[in-house]
Amino acid sequence: MNLPKLPTDTVTSLDPQDWTKLRQQGHRMLDDMLDYIEHIRERPVWQPIPTQVREAFREPLPAQPMSLAQAHDKFMSTVLPYAGGNAHPGFMGWVQGGGTPVGMLAEMLAAGLNANLGGRDQMPLEVERQIGLWMRELFGFPDTSAGLFVTGSSTANFMGVLVARTQALGVGSRASGVLLSQPQLIAYAAASAHGCIASAMEMCGLGTQALRLVALNDQGQMDTDALANMIAADRRAGLRPFFVAATAGTVNIGAIDPLQEVAAIAKREGLWFHVDGALGALGMLSPEVAPKLKGIALADSIALDFHKWGQVPYDAGYFLTRRGADQIDTFASPAAYLARHTRGLAAGSPWPCDMGPDLSRSFRALKTWFTLVCHGTDQLGAVISHSCALARYMAQRIQATPQLELMAPVALNIVCYRFRSDHANEINDEIVVLLHESGIAVPSASHVDGHTVIRAALVNHRTVAADVDALLQASVSFGQALSAAHESHIKNSLKAPMNALHTPLMGLAKLMRMAFEGHNLMPLAETFKARAEKDATDANALMDLSTALQLHGLREEGLGVLSLALACSRVYELPSPKPCALRLLAIMGPGDLMANAPLAFLLEEGDISLTMFYLLPGEPIPKHLPPHDLALIAMSETRQNHDLLVQLTQAVPYWPRPVLVRPEGILRTSRENAYALLKDAPGVYASPTVQTTRQKLEAFCAGQLALQDVLPGGAFPIIIRPLDSHAGHGLEKVADLPELARYLTASAETDFFIASFIDYSGSDGLYRKYRVVLIDGVPFAGHMGVSSHWMIHYLNAGMVESAEKRAEEEAFMRDFDTGFAQRQQLGLQSVQERFGLEYLVMDCAETPDGALFVFEVDSGAVVHSMDPPDMFAYKVPAMQKIFDAFRAMLKRTAAASGAPS
Repeated sequence: MNLPKLPTDTVTSLDPQDWTKLRQQGHRMLDDMLDYIEHIRERPVWQPIPTQVREAFREPLPAQPMSLAQAHDKFMSTVLPYAGGNAHPGFMGWVQGGGTPVGMLAEMLAAGLNANLGGRDQMPLEVERQIGLWMRELFGFPDTSAGLFVTGSSTANFMGVLVARTQALGVGSRASGVLLSQPQLIAYAAASAHGCIASAMEMCGLGTQALRLVALNDQGQMDTDALANMIAADRRAGLRPFFVAATAGTVNIGAIDPLQEVAAIAKREGLWFHVDGALGALGMLSPEVAPKLKGIALADSIALDFHKWGQVPYDAGYFLTRRGADQIDTFASPAAYLARHTRGLAAGSPWPCDMGPDLSRSFRALKTWFTLVCHGTDQLGAVISHSCALARYMAQRIQATPQLELMAPVALNIVCYRFRSDHANEINDEIVVLLHESGIAVPSASHVDGHTVIRAALVNHRTVAADVDALLQASVSFGQALSAAHESHIKNSLKAPMNALHTPLMGLAKLMRMAFEGHNLMPLAETFKARAEKDATDANALMDLSTALQLHGLREEGLGVLSLALACSRVYELPSPKPCALRLLAIMGPGDLMANAPLAFLLEEGDISLTMFYLLPGEPIPKHLPPHDLALIAMSETRQNHDLLVQLTQAVPYWPRPVLVRPEGILRTSRENAYALLKDAPGVYASPTVQTTRQKLEAFCAGQLALQDVLPGGAFPIIIRPLDSHAGHGLEKVADLPELARYLTASAETDFFIASFIDYSGSDGLYRKYRVVLIDGVPFAGHMGVSSHWMIHYLNAGMVESAEKRAEEEAFMRDFDTGFAQRQQLGLQSVQERFGLEYLVMDCAETPDGALFVFEVDSGAVVHSMDPPDMFAYKVPAMQKIFDAFRAMLKRTAAASGAPS
């Protein structure tokens, strides 16, 4: 007997081999998303996507798998932080709902069930039919009605045109097409109708020339007299009107077309009456809004979105027809493989695939059902009423604010306004961009009667009055800075900056010195604030105010003022107190006080002028830069500066003047890159260091990853610190897994650097940390800290309190060239060769066996002479050596290029 060969038992299932491990990872993923929703207010609404994050999704097709934990880790670090933000209460740019935790959990259930709702006899279809019955009840439709879930109202509106076309031409037109139809079919929609109506006319073969756009009345609604006249004119021309689309909530201002009047005209003229209710149809749930929708029950079809006012997670569009048979006439297919039976899985006809274009359909109905049953229509209606009340509140605030202007009537939940300015269109366009980039709020730019407006769509159930206040306050702040600075900024900001006309910039060095000496900067900050309020173009006042606030510990407030300053001017000048011998241009990035090298300390009391030019993310490098003899890239290596540094690597080779501290070298100074460069360097020891995420560390704590998976080559104890942290903020040593777990619980950060802890204490049990400055490869002593604690920062090392420690530092600085620099010559040379920067600051120590132990390399660290000279007299000549060497390096470079020296 010849029996067929049986297949081998090779396992091809994609199910996990370890279900327990999958459950644990699944719980973490669920917790992460619930945490995200719970704490959404703590995040910016939106933030730009760094280049390296985009590049993470330009990889080849993966032949080999990564673990679920790794994929989740990548999602949390590269996808979640850079989403569109519509879950955030400050998102008001487009009509998008915020979603709910209930809907998210229901979506998970639907995905697990993996039901295809194209047809067949299954309970998921009964859930969808239940939604159809509820929509029939909500809109007052007859028992003949039918509904269908689709992606969104663009598809639902397309279906409305298709069903109307089939009813006008007969079912036979599905075979003959529309070319033979005579006379030509004509459709109507208001001039404010969504663009998908025109797209539907294109896709169904009738073309946009067959769509008449009806004029609007003074409330932004369809003018029904104009509609009637257009229909009459087309009939006289021998054409065949067949379809009219009214809008319940226009996309631009939220206007509701006069539905009853349009319905009456459609009935009289024999037209299919369709309502695009994407935005407003679910207003039927609100006792306040429902009366405005009177007449919607007369529609032949309605398009609506549950993912807008219904707060159902994307996507959940819906198409409802008065007569389900009309849908079947338009879409049903006689394909043999879709044959039906009265029993078995193939029973239950008609199927959804008979009612619309899709055979493959997800279980969208489940998250909608959960939302409706778990929240109830009363609560959902209250959310809708609240968003309309917020819109009225916002309109009142705008009308009470002299700098703002309400640009359209507020019919529902959309508010259009603008900042008053002689250059209103340009200014308001830029305000929208600044609002996005600030993370405060996300409105959109739109146009009303030819004017650029700021459009706020209040849809999210999380949005409250404070969010509206924040949007309007920021609009005024940005608008004042932009409007007042417009002319001079366009003409002069890259030549003679407008702030040259104002009180000179104090700058970081002077303000930091005052703070270091114990002065309260708040009275001075009030002075800066008063100047800025008196003259919104006083960018120097804004910049100094930003610096003062940050030095006082008000980082976020200071960064907000920095945005205003940079809206006024990108250029700031610190003239040399002596006759100017050289003009240095520092290329800066926006950020806190650690984002850029504080070059003013290095140039104080000298003959080199400093011009600081701020480059902002997403903008090109200007062709015309401020006058300079040489440039220096002053940005530190931070996440925020990363894309700017990458951009500068392309520009520097074509720079018209010499450029020092090149961006490619700065990019090499990240902790992880520095370790990679130094781990095999002669004379240098670098502790294994990696950048990692909270998710990966939590998986390590849970025993799902080994230490080598997290920190290759590492061992406990380890040190951990948040990304972009400085001065010991968040830096801790952890001895074991329980300590690491406690650290993560106490920290709100998501990304970290971790490294093996190295005991670098001396024979006396004390730790010594050295700051060394490399200028053109020559090392100089910056300072030395001595402490009984491994984490040394100069200010907490007890140097002021201990004459013995100061004496040791004095010896270190006095004998540096013949002592430390000579001992560590090989290591210092290795550092210079690997980073190749003309100016570099290094924090380091010496290991017990004499190697140069490098903690950190940075081109932006503070090098200063702020210490009291009566106590630290030995520092004065040492720091002056650094300042002299830095200035000499600048002058040598300029002289070699032919610039003045």
